[in-house]
Amino acid sequence: MISKNRRIPRLLFKPLLESKRYFNSQNFSLRVAQGKVAKVAVSVSKKVSKRAVVRNRIRRRTYSAIRKLLPNLSNNLFLLIAKPRAENVRGEKLKNELAELFKKV
Repeated sequence: MISKNRRIPRLLFKPLLESKRYFNSQNFSLRVAQGKVAKVAVSVSKKVSKRAVVRNRIRRRTYSAIRKLLPNLSNNLFLLIAKPRAENVRGEKLKNELAELFKKV
């Protein structure tokens, strides 16, 4: 997990979802909005998996990979939305995919 002051509260999800800036990769969609400090949130819907165990596992793996990338991120708000195939991505492959996605910003 990343520290609480680096995560986005749910109240800011709606402006992020309405944001015009977005980028896609094979397993994630990234929404970007202006911010003073780099903050990140991960959203995994029930469309990805009906089981909470699976959704939470995807969320934990993603936050773990982001923690290593966080010092290099620009000062924006980032919302990562998992796609259904995100369950199968692990380890270095996940980290590399997220690094490429954040480089597009």
